[in-house]
Amino acid sequence: MKRLFAIATSIFICFCFAHLAQISQADSKNFEQDNCPSRLLTRGEGCFVYQVKDNNLSIPVYYYLPNKLNSNTQIVFAMHGEKRNAKDYRNDWRKIYSSNSDSKPNFILLAPQFAQNDFPGYAGYNLGNMFTQSLNKLKSQDQWAFSDIENIFDFVKTSVKLKLNTYYIYGHSAGAQFVHRMIIFMPHTRIIKAVAAEAGSYTVPDKDMEYPCGLRKQTGNQLPPVELKTAFSTPMTIILGTKDNKPLSDEHDTYSCDAKQGSNRLNRGEYFYTQVKRIANSRKENLEWTLKQVTAAHIVAHTNPPIEDPMLVSCASLEFFPNLKGIKCN
Repeated sequence: MKRLFAIATSIFICFCFAHLAQISQADSKNFEQDNCPSRLLTRGEGCFVYQVKDNNLSIPVYYYLPNKLNSNTQIVFAMHGEKRNAKDYRNDWRKIYSSNSDSKPNFILLAPQFAQNDFPGYAGYNLGNMFTQSLNKLKSQDQWAFSDIENIFDFVKTSVKLKLNTYYIYGHSAGAQFVHRMIIFMPHTRIIKAVAAEAGSYTVPDKDMEYPCGLRKQTGNQLPPVELKTAFSTPMTIILGTKDNKPLSDEHDTYSCDAKQGSNRLNRGEYFYTQVKRIANSRKENLEWTLKQVTAAHIVAHTNPPIEDPMLVSCASLEFFPNLKGIKCN
């Protein structure tokens, strides 16, 4: 009987390893189909896998590299939403190059993909992976997803031999949550300008509001020190779609704070900006954050997976490069 049990156990273990190997091979095959294994950037569309230092994590980065690079070439990050479909965001921004523009866009587009397995849930991505899932234990800053953006920037500019000191960053939906929190909690990044479009909820830099709705934290590790003066001095545009006035479902009220900010994305964005202006005025500090409302919805209907309204991308590109021609934003 023991021998039969041992044989059965061995077969089960072999099956498990074989199954895991198949999953690994499938993932590898997907990366190969997207040209993801190589860390060498080539002209045109591609994908590379960034290995997170001192951590068993990898981040696929979908990119577009223009044919000609020069001293004026910039880097733009496009942060995906909750579907974590970075390739679609790369493709959306890719259309800026294909527009009827008389001016030639001169930027490298990077769309990193923060997978659920490595950056699970709301805490792993929307909140920048600062805390464990329970929000009780603060991770070291080098483990934050925010820090990965800085490291990917360094890797890319070194790889393509660009002497850049700054970059642009755009985030949509969950990506917009990521971006505005990165500005608040890591104000000394090299972001030259940020755009946060259509976030589902916000962290108001108010110590009387509970985290992640605000900066008060009553349980577990406390939040790291926040330098609001530096954060406020980083240019950021909050883009809201005037069509996005439908109530959000309960699934977006993860931490029971969204409803306090408004019943829909438009109201919440307006609430956030009003509160930020109040705080900046009370501190007598200059605020380089602006609010822009455009004729756009949150996503395009009947797409699989859902993608952001193209108007949001167009408006964001003009925030970064106002001299682009043939790009409409209204």
